[in-house]
Amino acid sequence: MRKLPDPEERNDQLRSFLEILEKRVPGEAAHAERVAVYATATGFEMGVKGEKLFQLRYAATLHDVGKTSLDPGPLLRLGPLSKAERKQMQAHVTLAEALVDAIDWLRPCIPAIRHHHERWDGQGYPDGLEGEKIPLDARIIGVAEAYDAMTLLSTSKEGLSEDQAVEELLHESGGQFDPLVVQAFLKVRPVIQPISA
Repeated sequence: MRKLPDPEERNDQLRSFLEILEKRVPGEAAHAERVAVYATATGFEMGVKGEKLFQLRYAATLHDVGKTSLDPGPLLRLGPLSKAERKQMQAHVTLAEALVDAIDWLRPCIPAIRHHHERWDGQGYPDGLEGEKIPLDARIIGVAEAYDAMTLLSTSKEGLSEDQAVEELLHESGGQFDPLVVQAFLKVRPVIQPISA
């Protein structure tokens, strides 16, 4: 049976990943922490409990850790990405998978990390999964990450207001996002706003 490190050691390892990510791409650590808060609250609302809820938090915290292996130029530059840069950016999910696979207690998080950019309609990446074939944790992280990304300044446009981001989630419910995850997220969103951006 897999032996978990104590909670302090787990948190230290997560912080180490985030510190490396933040040095590579400033602002990503705070994004990861917000996504983890949103995802954990949404998962709990959907009945995720116990160790599964911890795994969701770990996966949400590390969902973008693969960006530590990418050229930071496109990540930091304002403006749209080229087709080649988009393809490179999409590789962050498989790069994250490889990094996390090296740590035994984090391996259960791999499906959520690998698939958090899949879409409910099957148009996502890296494997084009659709509907409930996408792991629930990945569907939850996808909604949490999208909301956080939409409400912040991005490389290509100004962030949306919270109301506009909610409208976009609802518009993409059943397309990009699992409708049940969107509804759960909207139930908990008002009480999980981060203290600081």
